[in-house]
Amino acid sequence: MIIKSKLLLFAGILSLTSLAYQAKAQFYVGAEAGGNQNYLITNVSNLVSSEYIPINGFNIGIPIEYKVNDWFSLKSTPEFIQKNYQLQRTGFYQGVYQLSKNGYLQIPLSVQFSFGSKLLKGYFNLGGYGAYWASSHIKGAFANPLNYPAYGTSNTAYYSVTVFDYQTPYYYDEKYQINSTKDNRFEFGVYTGLGISLQIAPDYKVFTEFKYYDALTDQQKKYELEQVSRYNETGSVSVGFLYELKKKLHKSKNHSSQTIN
Repeated sequence: MIIKSKLLLFAGILSLTSLAYQAKAQFYVGAEAGGNQNYLITNVSNLVSSEYIPINGFNIGIPIEYKVNDWFSLKSTPEFIQKNYQLQRTGFYQGVYQLSKNGYLQIPLSVQFSFGSKLLKGYFNLGGYGAYWASSHIKGAFANPLNYPAYGTSNTAYYSVTVFDYQTPYYYDEKYQINSTKDNRFEFGVYTGLGISLQIAPDYKVFTEFKYYDALTDQQKKYELEQVSRYNETGSVSVGFLYELKKKLHKSKNHSSQTIN
């Protein structure tokens, strides 16, 4: 069964290589930047008066496209992407929160299907990605039980507004030390994209693209019983450009041949 799978994979690679050769495949590289919004998908039923809310972030990357023919390409965009979220308390505990800004080094790999004219094309991507949790920073506020104002900080403290009417807030802003026991630094998942590209010159095209990343791995390791899972879901919008390398390589080869002659 394993041998058969390897043969099918080898045959698929040969077919794509043959198709690329016949179609005179094109190779593009460029840059892109954009913004995103990340959702932490988890269950907070075990937390009183608490909720997670999505927080905006940014992403920058280097798109690489191997265009097999007019409608089919292979694409990857190594990137740095933020996956931020905020835990906040509600009701009486309103004002208590923790904002987490998480930086990931991410490599998606997908197939791309294009449609439209030579000048303006629409396309969609389908593939998967792997990411490494590289950095994290937290900031927030909680009620300091060691510092009690005299009957609250406002006249409404007598009939209970928020916890900060009874205790002064303690604010913090610091680097989060990733814990090797509980934090899972590797994330794998699937993604899809939808975009539009415009050919502005023979060698250049610009594009805008929406991407949706859905993590399949828990943000935490299994370090305790009945652990609640936590997954990132991220939607991003980016703009960028792609530059075709193949023509430059051909020009360099032709120039070298003329010089020798």
